Amino acid sequence: MANLLFSGLELINVLSNALGVWYLVIINTFGVGAIICKILEYQVKSRNSMFMLTTIANVCWVLYFVLYGNFASSLTCLINVIKMLIFMQRGKRKWAESTWWLILFLVLQILVTIFIVSTWVDVFCIIAGFLGVFAYFFKDAKVYRLLSFFHMAFWVANSIANAYLIALLSDAFSTVSCGIAIFRYDILAKKSSAREDEEQSSSSNVDKKIK
Repeated sequence: MANLLFSGLELINVLSNALGVWYLVIINTFGVGAIICKILEYQVKSRNSMFMLTTIANVCWVLYFVLYGNFASSLTCLINVIKMLIFMQRGKRKWAESTWWLILFLVLQILVTIFIVSTWVDVFCIIAGFLGVFAYFFKDAKVYRLLSFFHMAFWVANSIANAYLIALLSDAFSTVSCGIAIFRYDILAKKSSAREDEEQSSSSNVDKKIK
């Protein structure tokens, strides 16, 4: 495994030297594409729409981190891509409902932790990966958004620790976007519903008194 990773880093160095400044342009193009998808993700109500945008964003991040030589982050995002493709079928295909998928993705994340993690900063993307697995297992959009908030917070920490500017911008915007969605759909909507229930209850009491 160590030899494979070393060969990968050598190939990245060759590409970087050959392309020069265009190498960074390519990397940041993937980052910008992921930013657009992640900002849109939490502003849609449909769970499947969230998953689709997340999948596209993660494909971009796989390429982004590979080109930077960060294989722990890249493989974590790759697991997310596979996970999205499976979990998007939940509610449509019986085989996608199996809890064995959750176990499989947890095992894959553990294997990445054991064999790929090389520095202490990799712990942030690993924790983010585990949170992501649990988030996508829940069908409740409210739980999904809450776990996703903490999931993105650890990606923020990962970007800061590795000095990934584009990734940091994406993760920060995504965290804020997720927070806004939680406020709009989970807090504000709940208060509005409670207010409507209270008004209906008051109206019902008034009608009873009139009768």
